[in-house]
Amino acid sequence: MNSLDGGPLYKGVQRVLMEQLASGALKPGQLIPSERQLATEFNVSIGTLRKAIDDLVEQRILIRQQGKGTFVATHDRERLLFYFFHVVPQKGLKSYPFVESVFFQKSVASDDVANRLGIAVGTPTFHVRNKLSLDGAPVLIDDIHLDQARWPGLTPVQFKERPNTIYNLYQDAFGITVVRTEERLRAEVVDPEHAKLLKLRAGMPVLTIRRTAFDMRNQRVELRISTVNTEKHEYFAELL
Repeated sequence: MNSLDGGPLYKGVQRVLMEQLASGALKPGQLIPSERQLATEFNVSIGTLRKAIDDLVEQRILIRQQGKGTFVATHDRERLLFYFFHVVPQKGLKSYPFVESVFFQKSVASDDVANRLGIAVGTPTFHVRNKLSLDGAPVLIDDIHLDQARWPGLTPVQFKERPNTIYNLYQDAFGITVVRTEERLRAEVVDPEHAKLLKLRAGMPVLTIRRTAFDMRNQRVELRISTVNTEKHEYFAELL
């Protein structure tokens, strides 16, 4: 077992559990051992163990189910909708978007992509573009950038025909779980390519969201640049 040394004891327990999750020793959807069993394994008190688990539940890395136990969280449509998708109608409820593939191609990292993914300029990347619609109208264009070295064997067919969400594909096919994101928002002028897809006039204002996704080892695994038509939609995030 990894050392618990360094910082509060419950943080040491968390580090070991996160490493087990990152390595695949604990898998998505798996029931983790009971608190008493884990406390014995880590040689800590139930209170210390529970604090570690509570924090991971709060971060939505683990999920408690009443009467069943604590499970490793999995990425699915509900998780995407409530934790990672933030575009909603100005009047109406949040709903799951209809996603269409525009292209999947090999590329190289520009200055901006390299900086946000923490890789060298010119590194081979995948560039994926999707169009997302709500209530039948195109609202958002996602440009996804991935370091090819982190995603060996990823194919256009695998990406397009995934049975669940993109983050679920990362988790199931590559053992990479997105646990948190950082987003930067800015008002910009839409370029001609995105204007055509969003059915906007060139030069119209749009909201641009640059989201960097991190895995359980706090490594950057995806850059997603979302171009949003805010004529009838807006950004909404619930902060807990």
